Amino acid sequence: MTEIEKNEIIEKILDELKSKKLMNPKSSYKSTEKILYSFKVLPQAIKLIEKEISKLEEENKTILKAPTKSNKLVLNESDSTYIYGDEILETRISELKQIVIKTNSQIRLVKQALNHFKEDEYYDIIPKYYFEEKTIGDVAEEMGYAIGTISKHKTRLINELKVYIFPDTFMNELK
Repeated sequence: MTEIEKNEIIEKILDELKSKKLMNPKSSYKSTEKILYSFKVLPQAIKLIEKEISKLEEENKTILKAPTKSNKLVLNESDSTYIYGDEILETRISELKQIVIKTNSQIRLVKQALNHFKEDEYYDIIPKYYFEEKTIGDVAEEMGYAIGTISKHKTRLINELKVYIFPDTFMNELK
């Protein structure tokens, strides 16, 4: 069997797994859980990124242009000189600003989605499990329900939240 034939077989198997939804590289359910797990630290992360942006903007003001006919920027720090290609520092600043904007948008989206479910009888599962990092057993005991009930409603809530938080990924999963 040739290498090309092997690759064709592999491609067919991967396509079949994807079509049967047995292989999903980015699941909206998992993404929703990930963002909920990290939700309480996202504002702190944004503050750190904003500090880095401020530092880079200050450093950008002190950059000396490299000798003529060179398309490099030179950044002098206390002990070292770092050479950056054309506008790389400005690009990094721009990338970080975009991360802050996207993260703030995602935070707003999650807050709005969570707000939408506040009236749900089982809503408290989400903050207890994801934000307070309690176990399913602890949540069940606190709320006075069986573990199976809490697990079932946690799954249901995440499946509903994912549609609001990651609608594009969710819609792609329907294909």
